Order: sequence, then C-alpha cells, then structure tokens
Amino acid sequence: MKRVVFLGWLLVSGVAFAGADGSAFIDFERGWVFPKELGGLKYRVVEKYEEASLGYSVFYREKKTSFLAEVIVCDLGLGSIPDGWVGEAVASVLKDVETELEWQRKNGKIKNLKKRGSAVVPKEGAVRFSSSVFQYVEKGGAMAPVFRATYVTAIQNHFVKLKFTFSQADAGAAKAMAGKMVAQLAEMLANPPDAQELLLASCSVFLDDPAGYGGRLAARYLMAKAQAMDDLNVYTHLFAWPTGYWSKPKNADLLIAAYFAGMLQVVVPQQLDCGGEFEAFSAMLDTYELLRTKEQIDDIPKIGEWAKHSDRRALYDELLVVE
Repeated sequence: MKRVVFLGWLLVSGVAFAGADGSAFIDFERGWVFPKELGGLKYRVVEKYEEASLGYSVFYREKKTSFLAEVIVCDLGLGSIPDGWVGEAVASVLKDVETELEWQRKNGKIKNLKKRGSAVVPKEGAVRFSSSVFQYVEKGGAMAPVFRATYVTAIQNHFVKLKFTFSQADAGAAKAMAGKMVAQLAEMLANPPDAQELLLASCSVFLDDPAGYGGRLAARYLMAKAQAMDDLNVYTHLFAWPTGYWSKPKNADLLIAAYFAGMLQVVVPQQLDCGGEFEAFSAMLDTYELLRTKEQIDDIPKIGEWAKHSDRRALYDELLVVE
C-alpha cells in the first residue's frame, strides 16, 4: 500500500529573536542574525562564495536524518531587486530551481521528477515567501523519492532562498519543520535586533567559532564597538605572547577579541561603563583552548599554563599585582 504524504506547508507564528546565545552567524550589512537552530535543525557552517553575486549560504542539518536546509542570500548580479515575494525576479529564481532539476533529469542524475505544488507562505505578514515543491528519485539511491521545497523572497535588494530537502522516510516531520523554518526566517528579516542585541550576538558568535568566517566578521564588529567604550579596563600584561614582527603567534589577535567579548557580555546587559575584567580574562583562556584544539593558533606557553589552572579566579587576582 502506498503512503500518501500531504505537502501543505504550515507556518508557526510568534517566533521571537533567539537571543545572543542562540546566534550562529550575523549578516552585519543587513542586520540579520541567523539562529543556531532553524526549525529544529542545528547550524553547521556558513560558506561565503568568491563570486560576489552568489553571496553566501548558511547550512543546517540534523544527524541521523535526511533533513538538510540551506539559506542562500544573494543578489545574482542584479542592480535592483524589488522587495516582496511575487514578481518577475522571484519567479525567475524559482524557475531556475525547476531548470536545474530538469537538467539533472536529462543528464541521468535523477529520475521520476514531479512538481508537487506551489504556494505563498505565510498567508499574511510583512515578509512572505513564494514556494515550490518537487520530488524525484536519485540515481543509484533507494527508489523512495526525495523532496525539495524551495522558498524565495526579496528584501534589501537581495534574494533570500531557503532550500529544504528530505527523504520519504522523514516526510512526516517535514511539514512542521518547514513551517518553523519559514517562520523564523520571516521574523529575522522583518524584525532585526536592536544595537545591544546585535553586539551581544556578535560576542556569542565569535566565542563559538573564533577562527571561522562568521567569527572573524563578529570579531571586527565587537572590537570596533569596544574601542569606542573609553572606560573599559584593559590589562595589557595579560596578553602574554611575543609581540615582535617575526614572533607574533598566528591568530593571537583573536585572543584580544575574546577578551573584549567576555567583557562586553557583562557590561552591555547591565549597562555598565566598566567591569567584566575576570570574565574577559576567562573568555580569552577558553578561546585559546578552543583554538589549540582545532590547531588554529600557535602554542603560547604562558597562556596555555593559565588556561589549565585549577582556580582561575585566584590566578586572576594574583596576576593583577604587577611589580
């Protein structure tokens, strides 16, 4: 007996800003904060393309399932893109999806290609998406179909496209998952965070992946903001690495950014002029350990020794006394 899967996508409304700790990547130019989880799928990586017109992609995936989501932000080299979810530009992007799948079918990469429908979701709201759903069977794979749902809107002179793929086995959970993803994206695009939320999100994104593309973007942002706060206490003798032109360790500057990230996470929520010095020191040590684990920073013996200390608070108090 065949199992029939109904592909009418549900929108879950009322999704709010995920908060700094739930942030994975920030598009600072447009003020968009991508969450660590999208519709229940975990953030994996962001990829920035060399060709500027292709923009970047943010990938989400859940292990042990077929669910894969890719959020693409690009302008495709167009000089002007009208805002909205209908019109020639958005229709062209959706047509490209069909053209790509048809090319794969003709070249034997997929078979049994069928269009399952199209819609505009959500039914109301400031940001909505035009969508299309296709199914096909992959060459060399199981005979069970694969589904690809694509959602497209245009805002701030860019296309935002969600590509969501899954297998027949996971189709039952896909309806609610797709709704949550679209809801989160619509909220993100329509209601960007305020300045304080953006700064705290940049601290969280940087500390999670300091050497990654998103982490480095966040580091530049938070460092620029920190340098404009004249009252912050900075104990430069805690930056214990060689500073000569030829001897500066690789990525040592990321530890300075970590210092400020830890500090800002204290002073910004409490609206303090200064403070968070110990948290700054501890964040720097945590970041050093993370970078060393991933082989993204040269060995700095003194920092490594401090990072392994059993009582960081006592160590910090001791280090404050400078002869």
